[in-house]
Amino acid sequence: MIPFIRHPQSRLGLFIIMGLLQAASLSFAAGPKPGPPHVVTVETRDLKVEFAGDRAWTFHRILFKGDVVAGRVGFYGTVFAAEGGKWIGTGHNEGGIEQIKRVTLTVDGKPCDLTDKAVYRGRRAEIRKQSMMGPLVLEATYIVTDDCIMERHRYEVTEDVKIGTLYAFMHPWLPGTTEWIAEKPDGTILEGKFDNTGNFKLRDDPKWTAIYNPQNRRAMLAWYPDPLAGQGIKTSYWDKTVYHKLYNQIYSHTALTKGTTFEAAVIIRGVETDEASWKQAAKMLATETKSHIERKEIRF
Repeated sequence: MIPFIRHPQSRLGLFIIMGLLQAASLSFAAGPKPGPPHVVTVETRDLKVEFAGDRAWTFHRILFKGDVVAGRVGFYGTVFAAEGGKWIGTGHNEGGIEQIKRVTLTVDGKPCDLTDKAVYRGRRAEIRKQSMMGPLVLEATYIVTDDCIMERHRYEVTEDVKIGTLYAFMHPWLPGTTEWIAEKPDGTILEGKFDNTGNFKLRDDPKWTAIYNPQNRRAMLAWYPDPLAGQGIKTSYWDKTVYHKLYNQIYSHTALTKGTTFEAAVIIRGVETDEASWKQAAKMLATETKSHIERKEIRF
């Protein structure tokens, strides 16, 4: 039991501790985990990506050209909640644990062990897994190359279910990011600033969206091979003090029948640029990414 604290400085200390505990609760769910507390790192020319076993072998942290762009506060990957139920997926276990059926790592085509603290360097690292999230089978592919991260999720419904919420992807970008931009399929450009009010920004189905951090001069792009048809908040940034988290909500309060299949994919790339020209740099990177895909220079 914590005693009542009268001294102002002591009370301030208590508030700080409570704030830290609250932030920690955003990253770690209590109880059983979907895998061991192992962290495996892959490094390529521009990227350093950590994968965590207790997050169901999703991302733990992302660095681009030596600087952290997405941290350990907040989960990545897919989370799902049936109507009226609680979260399942990655580090969330309130409604059940994501059950890993198989997972493999290869680096430049060579099998690698998912050993705690292992660091693998190469030009193309691939983690592939199959897991169960309640009534959903998830086939996940995470690929890290010299200059991009590719994520593809394929899902199959094993029994009739009403989905309350399903986020296909989550990326907790650092709270130092200040602005975002996006392009819709019709070419319309949307943009805005962050104010840490806890609201969701964007709420659309863009071809791509990017975010800028003036502290490390990094712009990070999320480019969708097929724009995701969202429901609920659709593609949105959760504008909080602890992160500016990019969500892709593809289902909200929707009934799916047994045997239904669907998939989602995203490509993450970065560019180092200044505050005055970052939006143009993001647009150029999006155009370049599309060209690389068409020429099969970026391939899953």
